[in-house]
Amino acid sequence: MSEGPRGHLVFACAGSLYAVPAERASEVVNLPALTRVPGAAPHLLGVFAHRGEVLPVIDLTRLIGKPVEERFKRVVVVRVARGAMAFTATRVIGVNPIPGALPRLGETGALAFMSGPATVPAGECAAIDPEGLLEYLSRGR
Repeated sequence: MSEGPRGHLVFACAGSLYAVPAERASEVVNLPALTRVPGAAPHLLGVFAHRGEVLPVIDLTRLIGKPVEERFKRVVVVRVARGAMAFTATRVIGVNPIPGALPRLGETGALAFMSGPATVPAGECAAIDPEGLLEYLSRGR
């Protein structure tokens, strides 16, 4: 039995659309000055202090190996049980229903924690499993 549609915050990162469960997206903020992390993977742009915690900023474009074409001005702050992170965003589309039973976009790497494509009014997007992706990234990927 497949899950029914759940509300997801849909946002653009460069030319691609992504979605995170709306209950996990705590806010969208302007990208502050970042502190670089020596030796970090290219997708980790740096960290910033926000409301008493240090958040890593993940560039989804670099994470999935696409060429970087734009500079980012905002981030989507995502909270899960074991922590929080921020994803780069060029624009926020809004909250849209996305079905829960979508195929994974890959079997390995970050794409194993994304599913889709899901169709929303703005186009097709990849739905991110933020808990799984944070666990994957925490292992030093």
